[in-house]
Amino acid sequence: MLKIVGSILIVVGAGGFGIGKALRFYRQIRQLNELLHALELLKCEMNYTLLPIAELCKITAERVGGTAGELLLSYANALADDLTRAKAIQTAMEQTHGLCLSSDAQMALLELFGNLGRYDLEGENRLLTMTQNRLKNTLEECESEKKPLAKGYAALGICMGIALAILLI
Repeated sequence: MLKIVGSILIVVGAGGFGIGKALRFYRQIRQLNELLHALELLKCEMNYTLLPIAELCKITAERVGGTAGELLLSYANALADDLTRAKAIQTAMEQTHGLCLSSDAQMALLELFGNLGRYDLEGENRLLTMTQNRLKNTLEECESEKKPLAKGYAALGICMGIALAILLI
């Protein structure tokens, strides 16, 4: 009886690990889509309201929600605490719960929010467009390469659990 319970726990544990790893990839895709939507809204707000960056981020965060909204709100709050733009985005990325972006996406956001507010409106629009393009490329790469990898992790986790259970019995 103990072997059966142990085997079930091993299969569930290994399968849970594999599925958890797979869910991380899908969460990354969802967060990239949220960020793309947030940047589009931020660009629209910037072009039509001409508010300071902190206010633009708060307004956009309310409209977007999710992880992207939490990131923008943390960034706006960090700017309100008189941090530099670069330090504010680093702080916001550390404070945002569940943020799981690739290093390319993180670098794009660090560069964007580290420089946002330095240029005229045309320069800001170019900066936002360039970041959106980088995030779209990251999203396409994630969808083409990591979706099959995610399925593989889930299957591998379950198969490894079954293999270990068989070895125990």
